[in-house]
Amino acid sequence: MEIICNNCNSKLSIAEDKLPKGKAASIRCPKCKTKITVDLRNRPENSTAAGTAKPNSFNFDEGDDDYDASEKPFDFLEEEGNTALICENDPEIIKQINIVLGIMDYSVTTAESVRDALKKMKYHSYNMMLINETFDGSDPDANGILVYVERLSMDVRRNIFVGLLTQRYATMDNMSAFLKSVNIVINSKDIGSIDRIISRGINEYELFYAAYKDSAKKVGIV
Repeated sequence: MEIICNNCNSKLSIAEDKLPKGKAASIRCPKCKTKITVDLRNRPENSTAAGTAKPNSFNFDEGDDDYDASEKPFDFLEEEGNTALICENDPEIIKQINIVLGIMDYSVTTAESVRDALKKMKYHSYNMMLINETFDGSDPDANGILVYVERLSMDVRRNIFVGLLTQRYATMDNMSAFLKSVNIVINSKDIGSIDRIISRGINEYELFYAAYKDSAKKVGIV
C-alpha cells in the first residue's frame, strides 16, 4: 500500500500484513513527524489499491535514511495507543516501570544506549519518556537524550511527558524539573511508588496543557 503524507508529500509504502485488519492505525511520518492515520475499517480485505492518508497514516523512501522495522518498534499502533521509552541502567527499575506502564496501557520500549535512544526517537514521537540522567554512563549535566529533548520544537515537546530519574534531586521537585526541562523529577529511592508519582505527574501535565490544546484544536493548530 502506498500512502502520501499530506504535510510534506513524502511517499510511504506499507506492507498491508503489518496493519491491523478492520481497524484504524496511526504512525508518524519519518520525515516530518506528522501523525498519519490509516483507516482500513471500510477497505476491502483483499484490496491492493494505493491510498492517501489523512494528515495525522509508512516505508520511507529518501536517500540513505532507509526504513528498518527493527529500529522502529511502534510504527503501527491502533488509534489512540500510547507509547513510552525507558532510558535506564538498572534492570530492576526497568522491570518495575514496565509493570506500571503496562497497567496504564502503554506500549513500552527500552533503549540500550544513548545512541539507540536517539535512533528510536528519530522515527517515533513517544507519549512518555523516562530518562535516567546517568543513563549509559552519561554526564548528568550533559546527557545527550535530555539535550535532544530540550531542543525539540515546542509543538513536538509539549506532547511528550518526560520524567527524569535521578539520585540528586527530590521527587516532584518542580524547580529542578524546570531547570532540567522535564515534566517531573523522580528520585530513584522512590521507585517503589512510581505508579502514584507518574499518575500524579500526568494529571498535572494534562491539566496544565488542557486549555492550550483545546484552543489549538479550535483554531486548527493540532
